[in-house]
Amino acid sequence: EWVFDPRLGIMYLNLFDAFLVGLNVFELFLFPLFLATSFGSVERPRAGEVKEEWRKEWVDALNQFHAESGDKDQQSNSLRVVKLMRIVRTLRIVKTLTMFRQLRLLVGTCVASIGALFWSMVLLLVLKLGFALIICQALQGFIMDPAAAGLRLEMNNLYGSFLKALYTMFEVTHSGSWPAVVRPVIEKVSPWYAAFFLTYLTLVVFAVIRVVTALFIKETLASAANDADMVMEDARRAAAETNLKLEELFLEADTDGDGNLTLEEFVATMSLPSVKRFLQSLDVSIRDVGPLFDILDDGDGAINATEFCDGLLRLKGQARAIDMVVL
Repeated sequence: EWVFDPRLGIMYLNLFDAFLVGLNVFELFLFPLFLATSFGSVERPRAGEVKEEWRKEWVDALNQFHAESGDKDQQSNSLRVVKLMRIVRTLRIVKTLTMFRQLRLLVGTCVASIGALFWSMVLLLVLKLGFALIICQALQGFIMDPAAAGLRLEMNNLYGSFLKALYTMFEVTHSGSWPAVVRPVIEKVSPWYAAFFLTYLTLVVFAVIRVVTALFIKETLASAANDADMVMEDARRAAAETNLKLEELFLEADTDGDGNLTLEEFVATMSLPSVKRFLQSLDVSIRDVGPLFDILDDGDGAINATEFCDGLLRLKGQARAIDMVVL
């Protein structure tokens, strides 16, 4: 279960912890031994020797070793850099604190949309490849024409080869600054190229990109709907807010302040149009006030705050099958 949980799957953070522990063991125990064997053994202090002298010998030996081998020192620095990866462990807090619920949703959406992202990039790459080949071949005659003089260099920088044309089409597709690379062709080479670029902009930049965006929005909504922890948190928060509003209504209805609602207080409060609209906004439908008081009352002739809130929450929404069975 420490490696694989039946519900959560592979426990990547636990495996990452094991990697960090192994890395610390290597640095604390194996790496110093490796250093010692690399530059020779250093005598340990015998009985009666001063530890300060042994410490100086050890430091001198380390200095000599680092002076002779800068690569091993670089390896040690690299090891420390790798240990900085432990900051990734702070991602655990995202799973526990509710203030990071949007961040958890964002990360989950990114993970869930990897497949959609891959195939979207494949589709866009195919379109960019095709249009890059077309525009590159179409402008080769102008680029090779000696009469074009200074314009040849500008066109060559943008569309002189397949890779240049592909990079230019990437800018046209994703940067939003397509007029800077499209207008020179239309104005200096031929206005007929406008039909080509307008077709690409309409088909790819306008249509395909928006379809891809809609797909990512769909993945986001599906990921949020399938996140059990987030759904339970939203339900708990909505229930807490509804309960708070009902408690405020109870305090307003309890005119004598004794903590209980009598039948008169209950009928007077529930008959107010503003209260009816308020309860309708909470999805609580009240048609007959008298029987409702009997339903909420436990038999003592008064309704306390707990009976009032819990009873109205049970009446919230439409009747379900289990409600009909209990009835």
